[in-house]
This record gives sequence, structure tokens and C-alpha cells, in this order.
Amino acid sequence: MGRGFDIDRIQPPDAYPTVVIFATGSGISPVRSLIEAGFSANDRPDVRLYYGARSLKRMAYQDRFKEWEASGVKIVPVLSQPDGNWSGETGYVQAAFARAKQIYSPEGTGAILCGQKQMAEEVTSILVEEGVSSEKILKNF
Repeated sequence: MGRGFDIDRIQPPDAYPTVVIFATGSGISPVRSLIEAGFSANDRPDVRLYYGARSLKRMAYQDRFKEWEASGVKIVPVLSQPDGNWSGETGYVQAAFARAKQIYSPEGTGAILCGQKQMAEEVTSILVEEGVSSEKILKNF
């Protein structure tokens, strides 16, 4: 059983208008709960979910993506072993984020990370280098 995410550390939405969420593998389950419990995506102009899986067959909750996007969460699926028909992001979540970054206001940015430890460590390094406070980076461990 995890500790959950202390989302009060990245509230209120007007103080932290950007929240970047990262999930790999089964780490998507706690993130799904967070999003579907109403994590104020509609109150923030920039909520992005970088979700990594090996292939589309292993990417859970695809049937919910439209609902999540309707609530204000931009989904960025990343496949590490895509088939020939995939035209989206490839590789690992942290590499896809490093290519895009798009942190416009580090002091107004929070992050939620759930999944593999290496991903969490690398994403944390990228965020801190961009000026995001480590206190505003919530992890599942």
C-alpha cells in the first residue's frame, strides 16, 4: 500500500497552473484514481500525463483517455516497443519529456510521478534542472 500523493503541496490550482504527471506500467492505476477522483484538471490550464508502456496492447485505460482529456488532462502516450503503425512518442517517458519539456513557469509547476524508480529519478533531475522545486514533485515512494 502506497502513501498516496499529498496534492495539497501543489494546491491551489491558480498558484500551480501546470501539473505534469508521469506514469509507467502499473503506475497508471494510482494516477487513474487521482484523475477520476477529480484532480482539478479543469481548474488548471496545463495538465499533462506522460504515460509509458511497452506497446499499445500493454497500455491500460486507453478507453478512458477521451474522458480524461475532456476533463483537461493532455495525454502523451509513449511506447518503448511500438509496432510499425505507431506514430506517437517512442522510447521512455523521461526521454519524451526531455524532448518536449515546456516548463514555462517553474515556480508555478508541480509534478506527480508514479512508476519505475529510474524514471522517477530521471524526471526529477530534469524538473529540478528546469527550476521546479523538489518539494513540488510528488512521488509514489
